[in-house]
Amino acid sequence: MTFNIQSLAFMGAVFLVFYFIRRRARAYFLLAASIAFIAYLDVNSCYWVLATSGIIYVWGLIEGFLTKRNRPLAKVFMATGVILCASSLFLLKHVAKWNFSDEILKSLIMPLGFSYYIFQAIAYIVDIYQEKMEPEGNILFFSLYMCFFPKFLSGPIEAPENLLPQIKTLHKVYMDDDNKRIFIAFPTLLYGFFMKTVVADRLAMYAPKILNFPHIYGSQWLFLGMIMFTMQIYCDFAGYSAIAIGFSRALGIRLTENFNAPYLSPDITTFWRRWHISLSTWLKNYIYIPLGGNRKGLPRKLLNTMIVFIVCGLWHGVGLSFVIWGALHGIYSIIDTLLKNRKKKGDSTKIKTILCTIVTSFAVAVAWIFFGAPNTKFALNFIYRMLRFSTGEIPLDIQTLELGVKKFDLNLIPYGIVVFAMDLFMLKMKLPFGEALHKVSPAIRYLVEYLLILAIILLGVYGPGYDAADYLYQDF
Repeated sequence: MTFNIQSLAFMGAVFLVFYFIRRRARAYFLLAASIAFIAYLDVNSCYWVLATSGIIYVWGLIEGFLTKRNRPLAKVFMATGVILCASSLFLLKHVAKWNFSDEILKSLIMPLGFSYYIFQAIAYIVDIYQEKMEPEGNILFFSLYMCFFPKFLSGPIEAPENLLPQIKTLHKVYMDDDNKRIFIAFPTLLYGFFMKTVVADRLAMYAPKILNFPHIYGSQWLFLGMIMFTMQIYCDFAGYSAIAIGFSRALGIRLTENFNAPYLSPDITTFWRRWHISLSTWLKNYIYIPLGGNRKGLPRKLLNTMIVFIVCGLWHGVGLSFVIWGALHGIYSIIDTLLKNRKKKGDSTKIKTILCTIVTSFAVAVAWIFFGAPNTKFALNFIYRMLRFSTGEIPLDIQTLELGVKKFDLNLIPYGIVVFAMDLFMLKMKLPFGEALHKVSPAIRYLVEYLLILAIILLGVYGPGYDAADYLYQDF
């Protein structure tokens, strides 16, 4: 969902109907709304998620039965389910893209949201075997867990023990409860729409051009392009997550907070505790810990770390560039672990923390080049030309014209400062944006909300030359 009349009308209609129908019918209504939403985006993706939900639902029932009566057989059944889920993801995401060039065929075999809900399916299968939960008996509740529309395209990836109980208790949700749900959900939505429409969509006009044609531009534009893409992918993905979290909160469902000022992290370990938190948590719980985590000595811990990040890269996309992106983060994490083992307590100062934050952000930004460039060759060329201070194949003034920079978009710098300020605010308050804003005085809260609305309308959707861009992470 992005900021347009159709999405706002749909969200508004769902919100109103949700609170006016019989409370016991709410989960079924949200399932119907989710199916309609997915079918509107892509009918084939709708078939995929419904078929997958049905298969995993039955699989969970059988596994639950076996877990209580024959643990060895249940373990084999669980492992088979995980392998089938992982294999289907690999086949759909990798083999299909490597071997098929027909776009129509790709659309048939590359369903939207598959990467996200198949990870939820794996979590469900493993958690039943580990007896963290009982198999869900209501197939409609389980289907809603799999295809809940606010998070369908780009997550968060929800653990079954978090989302399923909330789905089953939607009849207990009241609009005017003591948690001030609406007053927290509304600024969360505004925060998400601001990041997406005012910042990410503006940056999307320029960053891809630089990443796709690095030979044209000089080092100054390449360096700016790296920063722009770094901010674009953050504001795009965090913006989507905030919209999903805010709207779900309005319906009484608390999704996982997916971001917490990641670019203000003093080291790469902290970065991954704050970036795509639901994925980091999933990788930790279902890959890192089963591999042995840090329980088998330092060498094994480092190996497990590298395996996790290679898997993370493969999950994100096809090709060597995504493997390199994952490997870079694995190397960063290994270096961070080794440095922390040598670090003495009290060996940190404010200046050192700031310098470490800058270095961490730069390292992350360099890795993003492999994520955003068309392939590994382009990414390496980009980095080579950026670091050797090349002038580009055409004069600087022509580079600016080629990029199409408008005077209006010079405001991107203060927009970035606003995002930085909001991240600092959340870190200081130790709360997500909506909850943090609810803690300040009503006058300040209403002023911030009013300014965000103005920015979304005047600088975003109705700003000069605005062009809504698809969410980057819906392709991953």
